[in-house]
Amino acid sequence: MEDFDKNKMALSWFTRSWDDYLGGFATLLPVLLAQAALSSGTFLLIHHYHSFWQALPYMFLVLTPVSTGISLVYIHLSRSGTARFRDMFSAFPVYHRAIAVSLGVALATFGGMLMFIIPGVVLYLTFCFSEYAVVDRRTGIKESFALSRNITGGWKSRLLPIFLLVVMANLLIPDIVTVTGKMQSPAVSLTLTPWTIVAAFLKTFVFLPWLNMAMARAYNFLLAAPVAVPEPAQAPGA
Repeated sequence: MEDFDKNKMALSWFTRSWDDYLGGFATLLPVLLAQAALSSGTFLLIHHYHSFWQALPYMFLVLTPVSTGISLVYIHLSRSGTARFRDMFSAFPVYHRAIAVSLGVALATFGGMLMFIIPGVVLYLTFCFSEYAVVDRRTGIKESFALSRNITGGWKSRLLPIFLLVVMANLLIPDIVTVTGKMQSPAVSLTLTPWTIVAAFLKTFVFLPWLNMAMARAYNFLLAAPVAVPEPAQAPGA
C-alpha cells in the first residue's frame, strides 16, 4: 500500500471510529460507568492508607485485566457494531496471560522511555495490540507480542497520532479526583468546579472512548491485512 493510501486509511480510523462511538454509545455507557466505579477503588485505598503501595495490587490485579477486557468491547463495536457488557471481564478467563502481557508492554515501554523517550514510544507502538490479541484471539504470551509486532510493521507512524492524543488528553484535561504527593504520603483531593466537572466528563465519556475506538478500528484493519500472524494458543471459546 502506498503512503498516500496508508495516510488516507489512518485518517478514516478517526472518522469512522466516531460513527462507531455514536452507534455503540448505549452499549458503551454502562461499561464506562462500571470502569469509573471500579477505578474509584484506587482513590479510596490511597485515601484510607495514605499510601500508594496498598493500592498497587488492586490497580495491577483488578483494574489491569478490566482495562484489557474493555478493549474487547471496543473491538467488537468496531468490528460488528455489537458488544456485550460482560466483554469487559473477558481478560479474567485468561488472567495470567493478560497480566503477563500487560506487564510486558508496560516494562518494555518504561524501559524504552528511560532511553530518551523515543524508543519507549516505538516499543509501545510495536506491541500496543498485544493485549488486544489476548482477549480477542486468546493467543499465548509470545504469540500476542508476535502478532502485534507483525501487524504494526509499517504502520507505527500512523498509530502515533492516536497515541499522542491519548497522552495529551490524560495530561492536559483535568480530573475531578487528583492524587498529589510522594508514594509514601499521597493526598487525594476533589476539584468540583464547573470547568473541571465538564472537562472530566468529556474526557471520560467522549474523548478517550473515541480514541480507544480508533485504536480498535486500526487493530481490526491491520489484523485483516495480508500478513502472517501466529495461530491462537487455544480455541477462542476456551
